Amino acid sequence: MLPMLKENTNQLIDFLKQTTRYFRDVLLMHGLLLFIIIPLLSNGTKFLFQLADIPSFTLELFYPFIFQHPFITFSLIMILLSVVVLIYFEFTFLLLSLYFIKKEQPISLKQLLSLTFMQIKKLRPAVILFFLFYFFLVLPLGGFSLHSELLAKIKLPAFIIDFIFINRLFVIILYLMIYLLLSYIALRLTFTLPAMILLNASLRQAIRHSLLLTRKNFWKIISQLVFITIGITFLTSVSFSLVLGIQRLIELFFPSKALPFAVVSLLALQLIYVINLVLSTIIIFYLIIEWLDRENYLFPLPSMNALFKNPDTKRRMRLKWPYVTPFILMSMIILLHYNYTYLTNVSSQPIVTISHRGVSQANGVQNSIEALRATSQYYQPDFIEMDIQMTKDHQFVVFHDFNLRSLTGLNQIVEESTLSEILTLTVRENDQQAAIPSFDAYLEQAKMNQQKLLIEIKTQRKNEAVIVHQFLQQCKTRILEEGHLIQALSLGLVETIKNEAPELTVGYIIPFHFVGLPVSQADFFMMEYSTLNRSFIDAAHNEGKFVFTWTPNQTETMERMMFYGVEGIVTDRMDLLTAQKRLPETMSYADKLAYFLIGIG
Repeated sequence: MLPMLKENTNQLIDFLKQTTRYFRDVLLMHGLLLFIIIPLLSNGTKFLFQLADIPSFTLELFYPFIFQHPFITFSLIMILLSVVVLIYFEFTFLLLSLYFIKKEQPISLKQLLSLTFMQIKKLRPAVILFFLFYFFLVLPLGGFSLHSELLAKIKLPAFIIDFIFINRLFVIILYLMIYLLLSYIALRLTFTLPAMILLNASLRQAIRHSLLLTRKNFWKIISQLVFITIGITFLTSVSFSLVLGIQRLIELFFPSKALPFAVVSLLALQLIYVINLVLSTIIIFYLIIEWLDRENYLFPLPSMNALFKNPDTKRRMRLKWPYVTPFILMSMIILLHYNYTYLTNVSSQPIVTISHRGVSQANGVQNSIEALRATSQYYQPDFIEMDIQMTKDHQFVVFHDFNLRSLTGLNQIVEESTLSEILTLTVRENDQQAAIPSFDAYLEQAKMNQQKLLIEIKTQRKNEAVIVHQFLQQCKTRILEEGHLIQALSLGLVETIKNEAPELTVGYIIPFHFVGLPVSQADFFMMEYSTLNRSFIDAAHNEGKFVFTWTPNQTETMERMMFYGVEGIVTDRMDLLTAQKRLPETMSYADKLAYFLIGIG
């Protein structure tokens, strides 16, 4: 045990010592992807959607889209394939970069790119399929990842994780078993692509190489990966905590210096983040090269001879400081200006308070008239969020789930039931019970309480035009007169309402932040809080859209959402939100720095 600990410690120290040697290539690749490739792909996708005259691509449009727009479908497939090739390019580029660092062979950027393109030319369908399997299934589900700007966009929001794990012991056990299995597969196949790139092996030979190498050294590889990862995480956490701690001391003893010091502290946090980004990106490549070197697999590359005829390579590797220094100074000035704006440009407007399904602190049954009455009278929220569905006989009831079973015990779909059938049912929740109300009755009670509503229209039906027609025919006048808002998870439904009744205020629900701001006529966006960040909010504001978020239930999270700039918050804790309707003027800069760290990306 002690020899392994000593070996891992030495490995971590060696890894950290070489940090500066990794910066050029890692930052170049991240910058290329973040500022050039991703915007090009994003804008290209939006352009194709505009050609097809659709606001965004959703599952409901999948089949009609394929048959009505074959050329655009083909173009989108090409974009998806380009993403795969680009991730492979990034992997190859960084692997080769570390290969030459390990070999202590100077290489110019032009030569490194040429060698990477040579490897891309060897791509075959079998390799692409393996790559898809490994990088999009095995690594993410197995708990490992290549820190790529392209892959970093994929993130599960908190509400999905909560739905999967809360009170589901079997699911948790099954997930852990799958996690362990895929982790094992991920480690056993770690050296497959490197063997293809560095050893010029076929896919079959590369898999054999990887299985052989990991069979002999399985636990050593795991221990080194875990040890270095924990070491980097610990050092990064200590560095972040030190900066935040010093900022708090400055605010305590030198309050007049708090803002300028906070601007510099934020710059320090950004630099630490960049260092952590480099180290996190390079860990797996570093260990791959180390183990291939131990096993004497690091032969000279077959294609190197043609590239290394330039005797002046070493001179070309030196940084030309007269050219680099102005760029660094300009970057720091831009960052300091951004930091000042970030820390001082804070909205003082009170937040729009919205009660989630009309309930707060379990004071009633969700979506019931009794909960509406109690919450409205006691907490006086700006809006009460509630859900409606159309029944089989084209009436509307207030109910969230598509199936009645979870709250009533009756295994039946709402849209396949009549209004009279549903109104006889009793809902039980929070040790209370209530009848399912019709939408008309709920609207009447809201009017009595002078309570505005945020109405979510839920549907499983493919023909949403019928729902929109019935909804507008029955409710449009009342909604306009009483100032209610509408929202839906279906983009098609949102667009249909805005086309037929543009005077209504309608929002589009986005479960998580993935590909940026959707093109929509919606007046506001509703996004789950765990993936919501300031960049999305700023983009929405630039388009003249409001942003609401659901469902932060802690004061700190509510405050963070306000700091990011949301206009409204949906919560189960109206008591906390009512007390926190606006950002406190005494909010510390240290807290703002912490919110920056939480919301990075």
